[in-house]
This record gives sequence, C-alpha cells and structure tokens, in this order.
Amino acid sequence: MRYMTGSFGIAATLCLWFVAALPGLANDSTASLDTGDLVLVPNADIRLEEEDLFISPDLIRVRYVFFNTSDQAIRTPVAFPLPPLVFGEDMNYAISPEDPVNFVGFRLWVDGQRMPFQIDARASTGDGRDITGLLAKYGIPITTFTADEAGFMRLRARLDALPGAAMDELRAAGAIHGPDWGDGFQEAWSANVAFYWMQSFAPRSRVVIEHSYTPVPAYGFYGRYDLEARYLFDEACIDDSFAAGARRRMAGTEMDMLGATILRYVLVTANNWRGPIGRFRLTVDKGSTDAIVSLCRDGIRKTGPTSFEWEGFDYRPDRDLTLLFLAPLPTE
Repeated sequence: MRYMTGSFGIAATLCLWFVAALPGLANDSTASLDTGDLVLVPNADIRLEEEDLFISPDLIRVRYVFFNTSDQAIRTPVAFPLPPLVFGEDMNYAISPEDPVNFVGFRLWVDGQRMPFQIDARASTGDGRDITGLLAKYGIPITTFTADEAGFMRLRARLDALPGAAMDELRAAGAIHGPDWGDGFQEAWSANVAFYWMQSFAPRSRVVIEHSYTPVPAYGFYGRYDLEARYLFDEACIDDSFAAGARRRMAGTEMDMLGATILRYVLVTANNWRGPIGRFRLTVDKGSTDAIVSLCRDGIRKTGPTSFEWEGFDYRPDRDLTLLFLAPLPTE
C-alpha cells in the first residue's frame, strides 16, 4: 500500500531489506521504535561531509551535507526507514497521530526547499507473508493508530464486527490471532513503513538534505531496583555520577521512582556512504532542568540549561545510540 505526499512519482522499487528489527524492552513500558539515518543504496562516489543531529524526547532533526566526488551526475533512491511496528497483545505505542501512516510527522527539505516524498507501507505476518492486500480488502488500516480515544473505539468496534467469513480468512492468513485469544479482533501482523524519494547529485557538487520527525520512545518507570540491577548501564553508559543524581531525585518520591524515557537512534547506517562522516555534531536536549540524561559519548559538553553537544571529525559510527532520560513523575 503506497501513500503519496506531494505530486511526483518514483520509478524505482525499493525493498525494505534495510529496516532494522525492533528490540525487546525490559520493565513495564510502552513500545518504542528505533529510528536513525537516511539509507542510500551503497554508493562509492557520494561522501557525507557533514551531519548535524539534534535529539530530544519530542523532536529529532538532522541536517546532512553530501558531496558527489565523481564527474558524473548520480540519481539514486534515498530512504528513511522505520523499524517494524509489531501489533498484538502487550504492544502499546504511546502515540495518537492525525496521520496513521506518517505517524512520526516526517518532513523533508533539499537545499532549503520543502520536498515531497513517498511512503511505502506494507504488512506482513510473523512468517513473512505479505498481507497488505488482504487488509485493504476489508478496509483494515496497516497501523491501527487513531487521533484520539473516540476514533480508537470506533475502529475497534468496526473490526470486532467484521463478518465471520472475513475473520476466518484473516485468521487463516495469520493476520489475526486464533479464537483462543477471545472473540474480538486481535491483530497479529507487523507494519513496515519507509519514506523515500529519488535524489539527484550533480557532479562535483554538494546537496543539503534535512529532515525532522517526532520520535517514538519507550516510556516507563526507573527506580532503585533498576539501579541495583544495572538496567541500561552498558547500553546507555550509566556512570556513578548519573546513578548518584538519579538516587537524589528518587529520594522523597512516593515509590522511589522516576519517569523514564528510552530513545534509541540508529547511527551505523551512515557507513553506507563513501568514507567516514567528515564532521559530525550531536546536540542533545533533555527538555527540562529537572531531567537527567545518559548516553555513550565521551567528551560531551554542556552548552545550555538543558542542552549538550559533541563533535567529531572523520567519524565512523561503530555503535548506535541509546539515550536514557529520567525526570520526576508529574504530581497531581
């Protein structure tokens, strides 16, 4: 199922081989989606000269400067894939978007001009069968996101009321769970969503590509037990100073708990471009002076009340980012 924004078509057909898998999350939390860099069909002539990455719990914004090192014009598909959305029991994405397909509000600029793009959205079962057409046959959205609770209730009521023959066909295809899950409609598929466009790179010239979107982090609780169990210590490089700060903020709270936001960002796809990133700048904004943040980045420096910055040159990412934001729980 393809959704168009803008008014241009793309002749190339993209495969979603580059979509990363959704990792499992510990603790009782809502599901998250890892997101990250643009993906280019590996190309030996295009160099990523600069990347400026801004990350906060509510916004991710990236600016890239690419340079075509060859004497030939290059036209190639560029994509921004999301990892699979897994739908089913115990999977709860804490978002209520107006657009159920572009649910991260993806926006694109090339050389300062707002640009259209296409969205490829497909659904598959756990054993890899494509059921996009089957869902469309019965008017079932690939994502079941709605803008509000009322819309969600209307959607669930409509899906629960599908005719028995439709339920049987969906169950036989592996699109929904069997009757042992109850009488209602219970999806059992994954949705793959990617934003893509054809990009031209003039010979010996630079192209600036920018995009922004709303991340889908995991939300939950983080308490003294998590510190003792060293949860996320390695993945988010939690050190003694961060742990001490967390304990201070937990002291006096009702359950020795803080609100946790876990945001993962895929960096290693940048290695598809020619050579290392010439200059890479990371800006992290924790959003509140009451919050603390931990991530694996030596030499990061504070640049404002809530912001931090790290810069590297000839940078080759060898691991992805995990950011842990902790903040006091809201009080009534």
